[in-house]
Amino acid sequence: MLKSKDVVLHYGEKTLSDFIPQKVIDNGQFLPLVVPKKLPVIKNVWQNLFDALEKPVGNQKPLSILIKENYAGGDLSIIVDDHDRPNIHTRILLPVLVDLLLTTYHLPLTKIKVVIATGTHRPSTDEELKNILGGQMFGRVNFVIHKCRENNVEAGKIDGLTVKINETVFNSDIVIPLTDVENHYFAGIAGGPKALCPGVCDIDTITYEHLKMFGECGFAHNVDLGNIEGNPVFETKKKIVKAIIETLKKNKREVYTITSIIDTAGDLVYLKGGETFESHLRAAKILKNVWTVNIKERADIVISGAGHWGVNLYQMGKATHCAYHAVKKGGIVLNVAPCNQGWGNEEFKNLMKVGMGELNKYDEKSEGIKKAMVRVINVVKKDFKIGKQKPVDLFQILHFVGWGNLHIIQDGIPEEDYGFLPFVFWGNESDPVEKRLKLWLEKHLGDKTVAVVDNPNFLIKPC
Repeated sequence: MLKSKDVVLHYGEKTLSDFIPQKVIDNGQFLPLVVPKKLPVIKNVWQNLFDALEKPVGNQKPLSILIKENYAGGDLSIIVDDHDRPNIHTRILLPVLVDLLLTTYHLPLTKIKVVIATGTHRPSTDEELKNILGGQMFGRVNFVIHKCRENNVEAGKIDGLTVKINETVFNSDIVIPLTDVENHYFAGIAGGPKALCPGVCDIDTITYEHLKMFGECGFAHNVDLGNIEGNPVFETKKKIVKAIIETLKKNKREVYTITSIIDTAGDLVYLKGGETFESHLRAAKILKNVWTVNIKERADIVISGAGHWGVNLYQMGKATHCAYHAVKKGGIVLNVAPCNQGWGNEEFKNLMKVGMGELNKYDEKSEGIKKAMVRVINVVKKDFKIGKQKPVDLFQILHFVGWGNLHIIQDGIPEEDYGFLPFVFWGNESDPVEKRLKLWLEKHLGDKTVAVVDNPNFLIKPC
C-alpha cells in the first residue's frame, strides 16, 4: 500500500514528502506514475566502456583502428555537457575514458582536451566545472569552454548556411562526444548528435536549427518531448551534424560517439559507442523502456518538481512541459521549484514582458493567450535568440490549461516581476516550502485527482 511518505518532490536540496494526505491516496484520487521495470545496472564500467569503444554500433571502425589510422599526434577532444545538465554520466564515465586513453590507447594526457558543450549558454564557473568533470578530473585534464560567438571555424554547408564549430573540436584528430540520451522538449531526444549541434556550433548554426521548432501558433508539428520521427528540429540537426562529420572526414578526422542512459535512480543502465546517428537511434529505443512512464489517466492537478532544473525559471520550464503531458485540458499545473537564480535567461524575460503585455489587452483571456502566442512567435522569427523559445512553450501550455491554471511555489522571482508571468504565485516566501505546499493542497485539491511528477525527463503517457 502506497504511503504519503513515499511520494516525494525535490525542491533544491530539500526532499519533500507527506504532503499528499493519506486519505487522498487511499480513496484513489492520487494517480501514481507507473515507472518501467528497472534495467540491470552496469557495474563493470571499465569493461563496458572498453567494449563500447572497440565494438562500434553502425558504420564506424573501432577506436583502436581510428587512432592507428587517423591519430597524427594532435589533440583528441572529448565533448561533455555543460552545467545545465545533471552530468551523472560524465562523472561516471570521464575518469574511466581518460584512463583507457592513457593506458590502453597510449595517448599523452597533454593531448586530451575536454570541450564543454555550452551551445549558447554562458561559460561554466569553476564550481560548476568541478561538478561536471568530477573531483578526479578537475585540475587534471585540460578543458576548453565552447563559446558560440568566438573561435569557431567552417565545417560544411547546408541550405546555403555556413556551418561553424568549435576550433578545438575541428582541429582534433579524434572527437569523442560523451553523451547521455534523454527526452528533450523540442529536440525530441537529446544526446548523440546534440553534442555537436547545438553543443559546439556557432550562434548562426544553432539559430538556424532552433528556428525549426516553431509553427504558425506554437511549436511545429512533431516537435515534442521524446519524438525524433518527423521532428523538424531533429531533421535539421541531422543535416548539420552529417555535414560536420563529412567535413572532418575529408580532413582525416573522425567522430566516435559514446551514448549512455542514466535511469530514474541515477544508475548507468546502457552504454554503447560508434557511429553517431545509429548509436543514438538504438539508445533512443532503449530510452522508451527507461523513461516512458504511464499514468491511469490525465489528472485534474499535476504537481511538478524540477529537481536539478529548478535552479531558475528558464530551466524549470522543462518540468512545466513534462507536466503538460499528464494534466487534463483545463486542469491545474503547480510548479514547485526554488528558482534561486531568478529567471535564468534575459531573452526569456524580455519576451515574456511582450507576450503578457499583449495578453493583458484582452478581457477574454483565452483570446489574449492566442494573441500573445502569435505575437511572441512573430518576434522570435524576426530576431531569434536562445531563450525566446520558452515563452512560446509557456503560452502553448497556458492555452491548454487555461488562464489562472498555472501556479507556482518558488523563492527566487521578485514580486515586481510577477506581472510578466502567467503564473499564480502562491504562499509567503518567508514560510517553509512544506507549509506553502500543504496550504495550497488544502485550498485546491478537494475531490480532484492529483499526480506528482518529480523529473522533467519523464515522457508521460496515459494508459
